[in-house]
Amino acid sequence: MKNIYPTTPTQANYRILNLIEQIVTVAPKGTALGLSDVISAMFSGYFIESGGAVTPAIEAFLRREIKDEQEREARTRRAAKAITYGSYNLVEMMNKLRDIVQAEGKWKPIVAQGYRVTSVDFTPFRRLAVKKLKAKAYVSDANRAVSAVPIGMIASVGTVNGQRMALLKNTTIADLSLNDEKAHKKELYQQVSKGLARDEIAVLDAGFSLVGAVEANISHCLIRLAKNCTFGKTPGKIPERESNKGRKPTQYKAEIVRPLARKHGGQTIAATKADETYTITDEIGRKIDVHIWQKVYFLERHLKEITDPHQKKRLRHKPVRVIAIYDPDYDDPLLVGTPLLSLQPEAARQIYIARWPVEGLPQTGKYILSGGTGTHYVHQPTAMERLPVLSLIFGSLLKYVAATLPPFRTGFWDRVVKPTYGRLLRHLKKVGIPLSNQLFKKESVTAHLPVGYDAIRLARA
Repeated sequence: MKNIYPTTPTQANYRILNLIEQIVTVAPKGTALGLSDVISAMFSGYFIESGGAVTPAIEAFLRREIKDEQEREARTRRAAKAITYGSYNLVEMMNKLRDIVQAEGKWKPIVAQGYRVTSVDFTPFRRLAVKKLKAKAYVSDANRAVSAVPIGMIASVGTVNGQRMALLKNTTIADLSLNDEKAHKKELYQQVSKGLARDEIAVLDAGFSLVGAVEANISHCLIRLAKNCTFGKTPGKIPERESNKGRKPTQYKAEIVRPLARKHGGQTIAATKADETYTITDEIGRKIDVHIWQKVYFLERHLKEITDPHQKKRLRHKPVRVIAIYDPDYDDPLLVGTPLLSLQPEAARQIYIARWPVEGLPQTGKYILSGGTGTHYVHQPTAMERLPVLSLIFGSLLKYVAATLPPFRTGFWDRVVKPTYGRLLRHLKKVGIPLSNQLFKKESVTAHLPVGYDAIRLARA
């Protein structure tokens, strides 16, 4: 291929192959080679052409280098089987990727008020035709909940050469045999609580619960709140009995704190006056108003799904801080809550803005997996869990490599060249990723094993 951009290295595909080989070496010998072929086929664009079908994509990738049909078929089957039956740990791959990125010295974590930002989010990989799949997730294109593989993402946020991006730390996958979104969120909260260091703060978007995060003992977190949220001004108290008739009061009540005004019917319910008001100036000189409610408490309706009485008592007396940020560029204010009472308004704004790179992980992963939809044609439960996570891990690798290389010009029309993963993929599709010379297949004796239908036939009872 002609190098149409003089500062662009022509050996980008070899650099990517080297990084893939380093990451998959956490797996055993034969599995590492199979995973290397799978990821190389993704980066070469063959999964996009096959629409997410695994075997056709790998076979088309190997066809360029392996001319012997039997050898190519055997290596294709081994690579496809490695996804499901290979013995490897996805968290180890994430840790290996993070070690490689940090060792190169180009990654700089985003820090606000001394806290490194950790972004948390959900993403669904839709699977409409799998009848045994019970898990569902809301998909904006369909405007409803559809059969999908919901994946919770925990990622560190930083910059590489001035470009913001996220690196996966951990993932959680819902039980595919159940449609239980609450259980998956609870598992995600627990994973965040376990993996959060003292100098890290988790930032979560709308859809997550501040009560759920505090219940999981996530003391360093920032969560976007609903516009109509309310809190208690003081810890809830059971009112005194006013009459000898009727039942004894059992509900805890407190004076309501309403951060934002709202309309109910034809009437406007006024907002509660803030405890503190600030005006901060951003990087370009804009004035941003901030309203703060210092110590507010959860109401009884926030705790109705918590069954443990000791946990309920603890949460009733747990103070949280609510911050409303009025940015002149937006019609509605940004309303966030945190149990970290010492968090400053300037840091809260910086932390929430820094969460957005996590949205790029599923965008890149779904694109290299099937061209954008995230559809993948595997039906074994283990494969349905592993393949999407592999696309997220190596999608973040692709974004990192694109940020560290000079940009690739797509053609004469590309006047403003930027180091994006789309331009890098276009280049890789032209030059192709070579086969690995460092990884070898496992030399196991398999001549005695059945093949074809006999290999999958069920034994008689």
